[in-house]
Amino acid sequence: MRLSIGYKNYLRSLQLLYYLSECGVENVIISPGSRSAPLAIAAGELAKKGIFQIYNSIDERSAGFHALGISIASDKPTVVLTTSGTAVANLLPSAVEADKSSISVIYISADRPLRLKNCGANQTVDQEEFLSPVCRLTESTCLEGFHLTTETELKNLRQKIGEICLFNSGPIHLNISIEKPLIIEINERKKIINQFTEKYLNKKINRTQKTTNDERFFDLKKMKYIDPSKNGIIIVGPYRGLNQNLVKFNNSLKKIQNLTGWPVFADPLSGVNLDLKGLIDNWELIIRNKKFKIHCEQLLRLGPMPSSNSLEKFLEEFSGDQFLIKENDSRRLDPLRKSFEYEYGLTHFVDQFLISKNSLSLSKRNLTQLAKEFLLEGERINNIFKKQFSNNENITECALAYFIPKIWPEKYPIMLSASSPIRDWLTFSGVNALSRRCFSFRGASGIDGTLSMALGISRILHPLLLVTGDLSFLHDFNGWLIENSEKLNLTILLIDNNGGNIFNRLYQNHLKDDEIKKLFVMPKSVDFKKLAEANKVIFKDVSNLTELKELLEWSLLKSKTVILRLKVNHISEIDERKNLLNKIYQDS
Repeated sequence: MRLSIGYKNYLRSLQLLYYLSECGVENVIISPGSRSAPLAIAAGELAKKGIFQIYNSIDERSAGFHALGISIASDKPTVVLTTSGTAVANLLPSAVEADKSSISVIYISADRPLRLKNCGANQTVDQEEFLSPVCRLTESTCLEGFHLTTETELKNLRQKIGEICLFNSGPIHLNISIEKPLIIEINERKKIINQFTEKYLNKKINRTQKTTNDERFFDLKKMKYIDPSKNGIIIVGPYRGLNQNLVKFNNSLKKIQNLTGWPVFADPLSGVNLDLKGLIDNWELIIRNKKFKIHCEQLLRLGPMPSSNSLEKFLEEFSGDQFLIKENDSRRLDPLRKSFEYEYGLTHFVDQFLISKNSLSLSKRNLTQLAKEFLLEGERINNIFKKQFSNNENITECALAYFIPKIWPEKYPIMLSASSPIRDWLTFSGVNALSRRCFSFRGASGIDGTLSMALGISRILHPLLLVTGDLSFLHDFNGWLIENSEKLNLTILLIDNNGGNIFNRLYQNHLKDDEIKKLFVMPKSVDFKKLAEANKVIFKDVSNLTELKELLEWSLLKSKTVILRLKVNHISEIDERKNLLNKIYQDS
């Protein structure tokens, strides 16, 4: 019997999605459209069978960032399914971040068949190339129609995708040209799903297990290693490995710190355990202080660079050896091009280091003199913070960065929006930030998709606290259009400084106030309470830091999405920051 085009469209959709489940996919986000109907209906059917969890979002841009959050929290690739045309273009912002952050997201876009290309057909664009500059893999099925794609071709595609998800995490784009008819009769659909269930689903799914084990040939003779007998510093940037490998990462870090006695500068996003010996409080301010002289010969850098201009300047001026260990990323990560880069991860590096040095001859070292000096300086700065903030109820951005890690329960994750919050935490939060996992955009470092990504993380890891400025929040307000967003266990700490306060700090000595507002800050008169009510989200204003602690505890009891809005006066904020930093440098 000759099978109809509609029949084959639906069958191939079931097969493709099933093969993606074998690559580890468990979550699918669907945006509306008719050209993608066979794929969307197939995803819904597989969700009924327990293969997927599916969510919907009418905004493809938000859907892409939501997928980022789910993927980074779950260690598994997430599928985003869209229709054709500009829908595909809306995926680019999240694909850029997925690329730079090495997060696995599989974008599936439906397309018109080749016969409709470049002839003025409605909603037909050259979308197959939209995401190619940032994707690990860009593939199209048969251009004349999905019904002409063979099952063997789909199996080969599964093999390619599986290898990328295992060894080279990042975005993948599958462009599926679908010829009409796009849907078939219910009875025919039931017949297909029954046959499909018998052949595919009545067996255990062989899901791809993601791992960072890499058995590729490795030449120890070509390796360069640190010298534990010399002075050095360990700098830990944002963690890009898998959550399941974080314990191994920390154990390896502990080994290398014990063997060297070196001080550790840890980014809030590093995933480093708080009990690690040698952790330095307020290290960003220490290296910013020109009066504090740093004498060392080596730097061991883990992961990408933290968002610190002071650190970048220090690394640029450093004349000793730099070793950069990467997790889950084979690309260059040193913009200064001064380091020896090692792509197999810290655990592999430490194991090979111990072999090369004969671990039996190595013993634990006490903290170096430099580490002890750093610890004392960090403690001095922390005492200044404590004196400044403990008896002051005023809400400022630096005070929030200092207090929140102390009052948000340990082990509960936090997401920091880009721009001010991530930088303030690096400067003011100290080692208390390391008492839980922290997430942020540190790939492309944009503010796009902040709310959507936080909602995605909170589907997997909750309760989650999102710390965001008002512009970052407004930029992604369409995140509320994601299914059940108001029901997720997410507390949003909304820092309302009436625009991008970071620009006030950057340009106050160079531009007039009205120029800064018009060109950079871009303040908006928004009633956040009404916006929250329109999206059925709980909203509370916070007047001081004591009330903030009480409302954070209250929000946890709600187990729903809650917005806590804190108004910040940018003028007093800038003055406090200046006075605080001047005191640190003058007293040193």
